Amino acid sequence: MGATPDDVYLSDLRQISFQPVFILGVHRSGTSILYKMLAATGSFNPLTAYHIVHYTDLLTNHKQGTEEAVRRQLTESLRREGLANRKIDSMEVTADLAEEYGFLLNRKTTAMYLKPKNMPLFVEMGKKLMYIAGNSRPLLLKNPYDLSHFLYIKQVFPNAKFVFIHRRPVKTISSTLKAFQVIFQEYHPYMAYLWGNYKKFYRNPLVIWLFRLMFITVPEIGVIYVTRATAKATSYYLRNIQKLPPEDYVTLTYEEFCKHPEQTIEDIMRRLSIPIQTPIDAAANMNPRKAKIDDAVQKLTPYIFRSLKDYCDTFRYTMETEEVS
Repeated sequence: MGATPDDVYLSDLRQISFQPVFILGVHRSGTSILYKMLAATGSFNPLTAYHIVHYTDLLTNHKQGTEEAVRRQLTESLRREGLANRKIDSMEVTADLAEEYGFLLNRKTTAMYLKPKNMPLFVEMGKKLMYIAGNSRPLLLKNPYDLSHFLYIKQVFPNAKFVFIHRRPVKTISSTLKAFQVIFQEYHPYMAYLWGNYKKFYRNPLVIWLFRLMFITVPEIGVIYVTRATAKATSYYLRNIQKLPPEDYVTLTYEEFCKHPEQTIEDIMRRLSIPIQTPIDAAANMNPRKAKIDDAVQKLTPYIFRSLKDYCDTFRYTMETEEVS
C-alpha cells in the first residue's frame, strides 16, 4: 500500500491483541442489520466506513485528536454526494456505518476474503481498531465472502467466534441481483469510497458493458452466477459447521430474527458470553421490506432450489413459503 501517515506509529501496535467476532452469511442475508444491532449494544468495537476510507491515517487522526472532525467531514462529503442511504438498501450512510472488511482486503489483493497474503493487513487492521478504541471489547466484523473460509479463520484465530445468519435463497439471490443492478447501472459514489476495484471497473467501458449485460440486459445470467456462488458458500457451511466447537458459534435465520429481534439479540449475546452494555430496542430497528422477487429470479426459481437443495432442506425453505417453518 506504500508509505502512509500511520507508518510512524505502527510500532505502538506490537503488544495489541484482539478477539474477533465474525458475522457471516451470503450476501443480502441480513448481515448488515444484524451488524448494526449488535454494534448498538456497546459491547463490541465495530469496523465502520470511516475506518475503511481513512485506514492509512487512523492512528494519525487518533494521536492528533482529529478523529471526530475527520468523521464529520466524511459524513458531510457523503451527504454532498446525495447519499442518504446505500441505495441497495435503506441503511443510512454515515462515517459510522458498520461495513465489510472485504473492501479493505481488496486494496491489498484482488480477493475480498481472508487468505495468507492479506492476513497481515487484517491483523494490522484489528490492532489499529483496538488501539484507537482504547478498550478490550471484542472486534465485531462482517464479510459475506468469508462464509466459505471460516475454518481457515478459526485456524488463524483460535479465539474467534462466529454468528451465522441464513435467509431464504430466492430472497438473497433476488436482492443481490438488484444490488448489482444499482451499482452498475450508474456510478455509485459510496461504492467508490470503499471499493478500490469499483473505480477501475468504471474506467474500462468493456468491463462495465459486461457487468451490465450480465446483471441488467440478460439478468438470467446474473441469477445463475449468484446462485452458483450461493451454492458454493452454503455447501461449504453445511460440510464444515460441525467442525467448529459448539460454544464458538451461533446460527440463526433472518426470518426468525424478524419475528423475534429482541430475543434473538439477547440469545446471541448470551451464547457468546458477552454482556450487553447498552440495552437497545431491537424491534424498533427491525424494518423488514416486502421487496418483489425479480422476474428473472422467479423464472429460475426451480433451478435455484435444485442447486441449493441440501441447504433448503436443512433450513426448511420451500418454493411455496417465504419463511422458515
